[in-house]
Amino acid sequence: MDYRIGSASMSDLESAKLVAKKLFETYDRDRNGVIDTTETIPMIVDAYKSFNRSFQPTRGDIDSYSKVMDRNGDGKVTYQDIEELCIKYLCPQYSQQSRQQNNKPQDPRIEVARRVFRKYDTDNSGFLNVQEIQKMIAEAYRSMGLPQPTYKDIQAWLDAADTNQDGFISLQEFEQFVLKSL
Repeated sequence: MDYRIGSASMSDLESAKLVAKKLFETYDRDRNGVIDTTETIPMIVDAYKSFNRSFQPTRGDIDSYSKVMDRNGDGKVTYQDIEELCIKYLCPQYSQQSRQQNNKPQDPRIEVARRVFRKYDTDNSGFLNVQEIQKMIAEAYRSMGLPQPTYKDIQAWLDAADTNQDGFISLQEFEQFVLKSL
């Protein structure tokens, strides 16, 4: 399927940026340069409408959606965040190439941390949630011949790695934890 804006293919970087601009202009209704919680709700509702579904998001849905959109983890959904998401999903070849060029790890432990993070970030949200963390720790324990981790083990790991205490582990938090631990 070939989606087009004007005469450009959606795999074109400029088209992805155009989509980001249109999305941001549509949902930043107060024009303050940030898509806040009240502006996130129509985004979610419209996304479901596009699949002919009715949906009323809960506070948890809104927070999760905002967390995915906030690509740099600064607590705000800006145009840059939306543009990065559009490039990631509409131009994956550019997004991956750009990440490889811009994110060359200095320390070999970083590359290992990134591979592990990608393996367990099964929903590709850019964050490890509690279920993904449990699976990762359980597999690590199993590979070391240890009994299954307890709730306390998982909570201790989460407390140590989750520096902003939001209940999720970002790639940056994971990298920092790996560098401190190894």
